[in-house]
Amino acid sequence: METSGDQNHTPFHTPPTLPPIPNLPAKAIDQTKKTVELLEELVLSHDAVFLLMDTRESRWLPTMLCAFHSKLCINVALGFDTFMVMRHGYRPPAGSTLPVSDTKTKHTKLPGNKLGCYFCSDVVAPTNSTRDRTLDQQCTVTRPGVSMMAGALASELLVSLVQHPWRGLAPADCSGEEDDDPDTTCCLGLVPHQIRGFLSRFQNVLPASKSFDKCTACSETVLQHYKKEGFDFLLKVFDTPNFLEELTGLDKLHASVEDGQVWELSDSDDFEIA
Repeated sequence: METSGDQNHTPFHTPPTLPPIPNLPAKAIDQTKKTVELLEELVLSHDAVFLLMDTRESRWLPTMLCAFHSKLCINVALGFDTFMVMRHGYRPPAGSTLPVSDTKTKHTKLPGNKLGCYFCSDVVAPTNSTRDRTLDQQCTVTRPGVSMMAGALASELLVSLVQHPWRGLAPADCSGEEDDDPDTTCCLGLVPHQIRGFLSRFQNVLPASKSFDKCTACSETVLQHYKKEGFDFLLKVFDTPNFLEELTGLDKLHASVEDGQVWELSDSDDFEIA
């Protein structure tokens, strides 16, 4: 077995409470470009990518690159006594012979190309998720077995995925039933979209969620802008906190929320609807 290690640092934008840096030094831009090129080369040279980061924002670039280059992506996130293991939605490369499941009349499962990624459930762009958070909120402190349990399940999820005849396009069951649907299983059993574990109850659940057309990482809008602009697009993302929200239309989604739908809660038990 041949292994290698690379230490990369991609300077995401400054915290939202600070103004963006309009003119980064040329040296910093060159270093960032080399880091991005190395990361993209690693994604291209592998069949699958595991995201085992501590922060939300550090997952954005590899998530986007995996979607752009049609790579299998397994994401793992930890809490103090919880974990999440998920496979991202898979876009087959041009000329692929893998079949796409016809689920127009089957509402109990989602095809692999319609599954959401880690960012599809978010309505805000990635920011500094470690600011003003305690160690346990930063996923730095966990129960002793959480990381090993999540790592083992991530490995098993990939094994099951590659054993399915449709690979990344394998549909995920969203019915909650225990029927052995041949589309959502392989020779090893189920191929779920997500595995969410709760050690406080020693329980796992297997939800499935659909991709979001305004996703800041895998939406067609983001992928097409990266295809067109390349590294210049990434610089805008790194430097401007609200760029992705404006690009994908999340800012308009926020603005569309009526005042009557927002509840203002005070420190007391009393509350009023604005």
